[in-house]
Amino acid sequence: MRYVLGVDGGGSKVTCLLADETGQLRGYGRAGPVDTNYVKRPLAVEALRRALRAALEAGGLLGTPIEVLCISAPMDAAAVDEALDAVLVHRILEAVKGETARWAAHYWAEQYVGVIVDAGVGSAARGWTKEGQHAGAGGWGTLLGDEGSGYWIAMQAMRAVLRAHDGRDEDTLLTQLIFDHFGFRNAMDMVFRVSHGMIMVQDAAHLVGIGSDPGTEVAQGGTVVRKARSGDSFLSRHEIASLCPLVVNAAQQGDHAAQHILASAGRALGELAVAVIRRLYMALESFAVVPFGGVFKAGDPILLPFRETIAVVAPQAQIVLPRFEPVVGAVLLALDDIGVTIDWPVLESLEQSSVRFPGCRV
Repeated sequence: MRYVLGVDGGGSKVTCLLADETGQLRGYGRAGPVDTNYVKRPLAVEALRRALRAALEAGGLLGTPIEVLCISAPMDAAAVDEALDAVLVHRILEAVKGETARWAAHYWAEQYVGVIVDAGVGSAARGWTKEGQHAGAGGWGTLLGDEGSGYWIAMQAMRAVLRAHDGRDEDTLLTQLIFDHFGFRNAMDMVFRVSHGMIMVQDAAHLVGIGSDPGTEVAQGGTVVRKARSGDSFLSRHEIASLCPLVVNAAQQGDHAAQHILASAGRALGELAVAVIRRLYMALESFAVVPFGGVFKAGDPILLPFRETIAVVAPQAQIVLPRFEPVVGAVLLALDDIGVTIDWPVLESLEQSSVRFPGCRV
């Protein structure tokens, strides 16, 4: 019996699936983020190592040679090799960005899968024509891009808190939800921990009502400098993105700021799909647009504006929700690479065995 591993990783987590050549899933592993653009390399390597080991241990195959490992993750080849450690892999297949998600959707979609939109901690879209042309949009990172992503939604929520504090907007439920989630003492504490201590406010009077903060010093001329103290913890990209479910919660309770943020996110994600559709001249065609990632789990507050934005440009495009996570696509790519025909028996075996590993199902 031959075995393969599929790996899909990003800014919030890495997942690993072990399968045999019949399509039977044998083991599943999950660990923290592996995007080395935002996570220190040793932490990313260790996360991948843990996910691989968990999958192999779950399948009782630790130490067994693996024919192919297919991976889609923002890590360099040396980092992947380091994470493999004692795992014997005959061949490593690096999947192009978005390809694992496409394969995870393709076999269960009634229509041709033309566009994939991924909205997790970051955001990006990728599209393919039936003739083999492809194009992408987004994925430009937190400073200049990632509109509609979990990180973007969280940052918009914290901006809404500051606008409410200033009186520029009405009060929002987001203030208490966010403060409770991270244990912020006040708005200054939030700004300080999000900006990693790089904060200087020019008008001390502006802080009236924020609350006393023994870590704040007022310099001559009214400049306020917040200095780091022992015990201060700054927030990482994926920790900030963890606020996304709180924004959904606030929106469900009727909070206008939260509702506006989610609607804007849905439109922004739709614009990613539209950009790809236009570049590939697919506007008049019929195809599936498949949304992946935790942001879409918000449901209609994201999906409705997402669908409406796409429909204006491509009225025949259908939004098709995925059944499986992209890591399943990585397994299918690995099976294909060793010469397995992806037919109904293989897909049925995969689907039936996936019940044991709910983490690979959407």
